[in-house]
Amino acid sequence: MMQENGDNRDPIQRLALHELRDRVDGDEELMREVLAIYLEDTPTLLDTLRQALETKQTEAVAKAAHTLKGSSANIAAERLRSQAYQLEQQARAGDLNRAAALFETIQSEFQELEKIVKRYLA
Repeated sequence: MMQENGDNRDPIQRLALHELRDRVDGDEELMREVLAIYLEDTPTLLDTLRQALETKQTEAVAKAAHTLKGSSANIAAERLRSQAYQLEQQARAGDLNRAAALFETIQSEFQELEKIVKRYLA
């Protein structure tokens, strides 16, 4: 079983497994399925975000960031949820320069989260 506690620098804090477990009423199979779907869907969503940023489509950036925010909240990935929220707000404000910089942070955060989830699913 993975460690679920640690300080904010600890990558384990990227995913609050205990919260996700509570959300699925302790159903380990459902928890694994939800995490696997998240890993499957998120790279496509990040590609959509990248393309929308490159073509300066603020509404598309906001919509994709909103989707990422929701899916990250569903699996209790609070750090990524928070970053997606910030990106959504920046896009809605028309600030795509700052949004592009935040997108790089989001990509990095997802890569770390992906490692944690893959270890959990192994």
